[in-house]
Amino acid sequence: MTSFNALSVVLKVLVALITSKLSAIYLGPSGLTMLGNLRNGLAIFQKFSTAGVENAVVKYGVETKNDHRQRKEFQTTLFFYVSVFCLLTALSCLFFANALSNYIFDESTYVIHLRILGLILPLHVANIFLLALMRAHAYFNRVIKINSISYLVNLLLFSALIYFYGLSGALFAIITLPSILFFVTLGFAYRSELVFVSFSKEFISSQMMKSFGEFSIMTLISGVSFPIAYLSIRQLLSHELSIQEAGYWEAIFRISNLYLMFVISLMNLILLPKLAEAKNISQFREIVFGFYKNILPLFFGGLILVYILKEWIIRLVLTEEFLPVEDLFLWQMIGDVFRVLALVMVYQFHAKKMFWHYILTDLFLAASLYFSTYFLIDLYELKSVVIGHAFTYFIYFLIILFIFRKPILIPVVKPTQEDSTI
Repeated sequence: MTSFNALSVVLKVLVALITSKLSAIYLGPSGLTMLGNLRNGLAIFQKFSTAGVENAVVKYGVETKNDHRQRKEFQTTLFFYVSVFCLLTALSCLFFANALSNYIFDESTYVIHLRILGLILPLHVANIFLLALMRAHAYFNRVIKINSISYLVNLLLFSALIYFYGLSGALFAIITLPSILFFVTLGFAYRSELVFVSFSKEFISSQMMKSFGEFSIMTLISGVSFPIAYLSIRQLLSHELSIQEAGYWEAIFRISNLYLMFVISLMNLILLPKLAEAKNISQFREIVFGFYKNILPLFFGGLILVYILKEWIIRLVLTEEFLPVEDLFLWQMIGDVFRVLALVMVYQFHAKKMFWHYILTDLFLAASLYFSTYFLIDLYELKSVVIGHAFTYFIYFLIILFIFRKPILIPVVKPTQEDSTI
């Protein structure tokens, strides 16, 4: 599975490179801004339509998979609970499309895109939950295959629609892809005997409904904050500078995501399972410093290489029109270094279910990313967003270090605490 997963990550990066190149050629910086706005808007709609309980589906899917009655209770409760959120979100897209278009795109041109999204949103939600159930039942190879198929379908659909219909086609590709993939996922789920059981009101569990509500509160607060922050930053840049300048930031943001994709994939593959098994401070510290020692030197070396080749990378991934992005690399990379340093420890939030630590630090991140740009933009113009990025993740790293000061810092002075619990 490891080699298959690695190939899937490589395919994901390759498709991201090609779609970024096509976007740069056919749409330019302003078009890139619009695509970024739609992706953030879509993330918000998907979070609300799923009620933020995707992780809960994995958790309860694992716990109930061997008990038919409990499984029926879980899936029935999930169906009715999520249906309410999905219906409200879909109706909002249909009836408030004009206002939403003005909020997301700063113009009402894309009302039809949002109304189509409202019609097909239930397929998005069904696709997300079928994938979550497959993960719960440990069908990881099938999930990786679905992801690989999704990258190829994305490439074909995006390439065709952007070529024939420009920006409007690219937006339609982003909106319709998850609903198309639902039918692929459904095929795999059917063969895995994971098609939902029959539903009945008598199997709705009030206790499970309450648990879903707790997951919703925590996930929606955190999960929606970043898309809103990024959308707000892009709009701030568009209003204060220009939509082209906002496109330059979207470009460096995409390049950053491409190289971070590799290190975050390694974290998901290596770090999270080890942290989940760690029982005491000594083991936690060993895992964190082991990752710092073995992986970070490679990451730093890769960043140096990217910085040296930044002009060539811009020409390869984008076009000459995006050469002003060169000036944004240094501060973006400084922020990314502190981001990775912090994430190694932040994975402990997931491994040990430290929900409120996760939520509060995420809210700080989202707010700081926006307000640092807001207060610096008059002084540094476009550089304000990457300077704010670096400043925010430096402070974030210090906050995370403070939270984990006992396992990370204190044992250096007081080794007798090594066997304490985390």
